[in-house]
Amino acid sequence: MPSIRLNNDTAAMLAIWVEPWGTDHWMRPHEKFTLLTGDGPEPDPDDVPFDVVFHDEGVSVWVNGAYEATVHDESGAEVSCGHQRPLDVMRAWTESAEAAAVADRPYLTPEIREMARRHAEDMRRALTEAEAAAATGAEPVAEVETESTIPNGVDATAGH
Repeated sequence: MPSIRLNNDTAAMLAIWVEPWGTDHWMRPHEKFTLLTGDGPEPDPDDVPFDVVFHDEGVSVWVNGAYEATVHDESGAEVSCGHQRPLDVMRAWTESAEAAAVADRPYLTPEIREMARRHAEDMRRALTEAEAAAATGAEPVAEVETESTIPNGVDATAGH
C-alpha cells in the first residue's frame, strides 16, 4: 500500500487535492498529512504510485493505480474532504453551487438538476454550520457531507 507524506512548510494554508476523486484537504502552516492508498491493480514496475502537481490553487496529488485513498493527520486520524476548508473558500464555492443549481441548462436531465440542487443545499448547510462555529469561537468544521453524488464529467457546481 503506497503512501506519501505531505508537509506544509509555509506560513499559509495549503490546499491539497487528491485526484482523480477531487477531494480537498486543507493544511495549516507546518502541518503534515499522509496519503495512503488502498487496493488496486498490480502496479506496472515503470509507473510511480503518485504524481504531484503544484499549481496556483495548491497541490494536486494524483493517485496512480489504486481504487481508493485516504488522508491522515499527524495523529493518524483520517481527515475527510473539506477538512479545514477556509470559510471564504466555502462561501465562494457555495455561491457557485447555488448559481449552478438554478442556471438554465436544458441539456441536463431532471435527475442531474435535482442532484445539483441538493448539492447546493448541502454546501449551504455546511457553510451555515461552519459560520456558526466560527462565531462562537469554536474551530469551524467546513466539511460537506453530501447526500448526493454528481456523476463524473457533470459540472453541477461550477466552482467546486
